[in-house]
Amino acid sequence: MKPNQSPYLDLRQIPLNALLAFEAAGRHCHMRRAAQEMFVSHSALSRHIKLLEARLGTQLFERKHNKLRLTAPGSRLLASIQSAFSELNKGLHSLDPTLVAGEVVIGTTATIMLNWLLPVLAKVQQQYPEITFNLQTLEPQQQSLPSNLDMALCLGKPKDPNRVVSKLYDEYYVPVCNPSLLKGLPVQNVEQLLGYPLIHDSLQQWFTWFEHHTLDGNTAKQHTYFEYAYQAIEAARLGMGMVLADIVEVEEDIKQGKLMQAIDSPHTEGQSVYLATHEDSQVNYRTQLVINSVLENLTQKGAKLGSAN
Repeated sequence: MKPNQSPYLDLRQIPLNALLAFEAAGRHCHMRRAAQEMFVSHSALSRHIKLLEARLGTQLFERKHNKLRLTAPGSRLLASIQSAFSELNKGLHSLDPTLVAGEVVIGTTATIMLNWLLPVLAKVQQQYPEITFNLQTLEPQQQSLPSNLDMALCLGKPKDPNRVVSKLYDEYYVPVCNPSLLKGLPVQNVEQLLGYPLIHDSLQQWFTWFEHHTLDGNTAKQHTYFEYAYQAIEAARLGMGMVLADIVEVEEDIKQGKLMQAIDSPHTEGQSVYLATHEDSQVNYRTQLVINSVLENLTQKGAKLGSAN
C-alpha cells in the first residue's frame, strides 16, 4: 500500500458515472440541473449519488430548508474530483493535433534565451514534438515588439498597446565567478571583490551595485566589457573575472559547479522581466503550454513571480 492511501478505498471500485454525477450535483448543488446537464433522469442521478455514498461510507450531501448542500467530506471530494477532471481534460486536449501542432513565435533577449529559456523549450518539444519554435532576439529595454510574436519575454517593460504585458519577476543580482578564481571559498566582505577583475555587460551595473555598498567600482583591479549579459556570464564561466548576474540566469550554473556565488550580498537593481502576450482569448493552446512551462520553471528556480499567471 502506498503512503497516505486508504486501506478501505480503491478508485477501481468506484464507477466513473457516479463520480461524474457527483461532480455535476456538487457544482450545481441542485439535482435537477445536474441531471439535465448529464442528460439523465433525476432518479438516475440520485441513484449514482447514493451508490457513491454507500461505496465511500460517507454522506456527501445534506438538505437544509429544502436546499442541497455539500457536507465537509463532500466539499473535499468535489475539489479533488474537479482537479483530477481538469488534468484529464488537459491531457485530452494535448492529443488534439489542431490545438498542438504548429509554430510558436517567441521574442526574448539573447541572455534569457541562452541561460534558461532554451532548456525549457527543449522539454516542451520533447513532450510535444508537433510544436515548432521560431525564436527572435529582442534587445534589453526594447519598447516596440514585432507584430508576429505569439509571446515575448522582455527585460524592461515594453510599450505595446496591442498586447497584455505582465511582470514576471524582478532580477536579483549576485556576484558570481568560476570557483577556481576564489579557490572555491567565498570572500568575506564586498570590498574584497574590488581586488578581482570585473566583467561588465552594456548595462554596467557593477558601478551601481558597489555604490549601494558605499564603494567605488572604478577602483577594481581590472575591467572587461561585453555588449550582452550572456557574453559576460560565459566569460565568468571561463574564469576571466567576476560578473554581476541575475540569480535566475545562473542558478543552473551554480548547481553544476560552473559558477559560484562570490559573496552572500544580493541587491536588486530595478530591472524586471515581463511577459507580453495577446489577450487570453487569442492565446492559442500551444503558446499557453509554453507559458505554463516557463512559469513552472521560474517557480522551481525560486523566482518571485508577479501577476503573469
